[in-house]
Amino acid sequence: MLKTMAIDYLSALNIGSGLNTKEIVDALVEAERAPQASEINSAKEKRTVEISSLGQVKQGFEKLETGLTPVDQITGLQTEASGSSVSVEITDAKTAIDFSHSIEVTAVAAGQTLVFGGHASETASTGTGSLAFSFGTWNSDGSFTSNTDRSDVTVNIATGSGTLADLRDAVNSADMNVSASILKTADSTYALVLKARDGAAHAMRITATEDTGAAGLANFAYTSVDNSVQTIMAADASFDLDGVTVTRDNNEVTDLIKGTTLTIKSTTSSAETISASYDNALAEAAMQVMVDQINAIGTTLRDLSKRGSAGEEDAALAGDAYVMMLRRQLRSYTTTPITGFGDDNIYLTDFGVTTNLDGSLSLDTAKFQKTFASNPDAFAAMTTSRITTGSELVEATVAGTYPTEGVYEFDIDADSTATLNGTEMTVSGSDYTVSDHDAGGLKLTITSGGTDTKVYVGKSLFETLNTFTSDVLASSSDLQKKITNYNEDLSEYDDDLAALDESITRLRLRHEAQFAAMNAAVASLKETEKALENMMVTWEAGLKKG
Repeated sequence: MLKTMAIDYLSALNIGSGLNTKEIVDALVEAERAPQASEINSAKEKRTVEISSLGQVKQGFEKLETGLTPVDQITGLQTEASGSSVSVEITDAKTAIDFSHSIEVTAVAAGQTLVFGGHASETASTGTGSLAFSFGTWNSDGSFTSNTDRSDVTVNIATGSGTLADLRDAVNSADMNVSASILKTADSTYALVLKARDGAAHAMRITATEDTGAAGLANFAYTSVDNSVQTIMAADASFDLDGVTVTRDNNEVTDLIKGTTLTIKSTTSSAETISASYDNALAEAAMQVMVDQINAIGTTLRDLSKRGSAGEEDAALAGDAYVMMLRRQLRSYTTTPITGFGDDNIYLTDFGVTTNLDGSLSLDTAKFQKTFASNPDAFAAMTTSRITTGSELVEATVAGTYPTEGVYEFDIDADSTATLNGTEMTVSGSDYTVSDHDAGGLKLTITSGGTDTKVYVGKSLFETLNTFTSDVLASSSDLQKKITNYNEDLSEYDDDLAALDESITRLRLRHEAQFAAMNAAVASLKETEKALENMMVTWEAGLKKG
C-alpha cells in the first residue's frame, strides 16, 4: 500500500523522467513578456506611422511653398514695345498700372571714355605720383563745371608700382565709378582705357602730380577737351514721352512710370509705342495655379486626418487637433474677405472660385474672365500685396512692420495736424507716422497740396498663404515640435522594450532557480523512494523466510 502511494505521487511529478523545464520557463516568461511587448510595439508602430504622416504634411507645405512662387506679383500686366529702341519691364507689380505711351529717343546716355595709347606692354613704366579725378560737365566753350554731388578722388601710384597694370588696378580700387582696362591695340602696343559712369555731369577731369625723377603720369592727365583721347563724350539720355522732353543721366529709367523700368537702347527714327496691358490668360493661369496648389495641400491634410467609414480604418492623424487646426486655417483663407484693395471687400467667389462638397476648390473660367475684364486691378488681391492711397499727392510706404490690412481714413487739418482713423500722427517734415496702432509701420509722405484721403493696405492671398506656409515650416513651428516629440516617444518606447527585456531576464533567472530547487527536491524524493523500495523488498523477503 505504501509503495503504491509513493509511486503514484512521484509519477505525478514526472521530474527527471522527461519533463522539459526549459520549455516550461520559456512559456512562463513569454506569457509575462508578450502582452507588455505587444502594447509597447503597438504604440511604437502607431507613432512611427504618425511621424511618417506628419512628414507628408511637411512635404505638402514644402510643395505649396514652391508651387505658389511662380504667381508672386503676377497681376496680369503684360508689357510690350512696338520697336527695339526701348524695352519696358514691370519691376514693381505693387505699384504698376496699365499704360500706353508714345516715345521718341533723341540721345542715349553714355559714359565718357578716355583712351591713353602708345604703351609697349602692360608693364610699361608710367612714373609715380598721383592723379586727381574731378567729375562734372565739359561745356561747349571748353570749360569744366564740377558736379557738386560728387567728391574729387586722388589715386596714388607709389614708388615700385609705376606700371600700366598698376595704374589700372589703382583706378579700379578707388571705388569712384570709373572702370579702367588695358586694351591691346596692335602688336606690342597697349592702351589704358578709362570709362566713367553714364551721364553728361559725370565726365572726368584728371590732374597729374609727378614724383621728382619719376615722370610719366602727366601723360594721363586730361585737363581740357582732347578728342584724340576722348573717344566717347559723356551724354545724358534724352527722349520725348507723349511729346514731353525727358532727360536722365543713365539708360535705366525707373522713376518715370510707376513700377516700370524703361531701358533706352538706341535712338529712334520715329515715335515708338510702349505699353502695359492686362492679359486675361496670364491672370487666369495664375489663378488656376493657386487653386491647384490649395487643393493639393487640402487633399493631403484631409486624407491624413479622415475618419474611417464603411469598415475602413481611421487615417493615421484622424482627430489630430493640430492637423484639424491647419485645415480650418486653410479653409478660412479661401472664404474670408480680402480687404485693403479698394473700398469693397474682395472674395474668391468674385473671381469664380467656388468650394465643392469635399472642401476642394473649382475655378469657373467664364466668371473669372468677366470679373477680370471689369476690374483687372482687383486681381492684385490674389497675388500682390500693395499699399495705395486715394490721392496722388499722398504716398504710402512701409517704414516698419507691415501694417494690418484694411482701409484707413487719413485726415489733415490746415495747421498740418494729421490723424489716421482718429489717432494723431507724428510729423517729421512731410512724413507722417503713427505708433501703437494697427497701421504702425505705415509712413505717409505728403506733397504740397496733399489733403484728406483714404489709405488702402492690402495683403494678398498669396502673401497670406506664403506666411501660413512659412510658419508651418519654421524650425520652431508646432509641426516640427510635434515631429520632435514623437521621435522622442520612439526613443522612449525603445527604452521601455530594453527595460522589459531586463525585467524578463530577471524573471527567467527566478523561474530557473525555482525549477532547479524543485528538481533538487524531487531528486531527493527519488532517492528516498529508492530507499523505501529497498526497505520494502527486504521486509517482504524477511516475511517470506519467516
